[in-house]
Amino acid sequence: MGFGAAAYLIILTFAFPGVPTSPLGVISVFIISGLIGILSMIFAMDIPLAIAFGVHLLGTLLLVLIMIWINKWPINFGLIGVFVLVYIVVWLIVILSQTQTVKEINSSIKKRNSKK
Repeated sequence: MGFGAAAYLIILTFAFPGVPTSPLGVISVFIISGLIGILSMIFAMDIPLAIAFGVHLLGTLLLVLIMIWINKWPINFGLIGVFVLVYIVVWLIVILSQTQTVKEINSSIKKRNSKK
């Protein structure tokens, strides 16, 4: 599931009101989003979940700061607040989505097993 474009628009809207989208901004979102997706593979590794979240959070923040630098946007405290809020919302959506998927799979398995 891709969240890069939505995060980009939310950050532009709330952290940089009045800053228009640009070709460089769109390209940087594609690249940074892909790198964040690759960074998310850390959750498939055999390491404690808290460490994986910490590395993912810091890595994502670093990549977002690189995107901000590439686009020559100003860095301010409001940006960090918006970043943290977007990060939390995205993870809540991911967790709720995965929970729903697991419930549907378990329900299908129960139905299939009850027919035997």
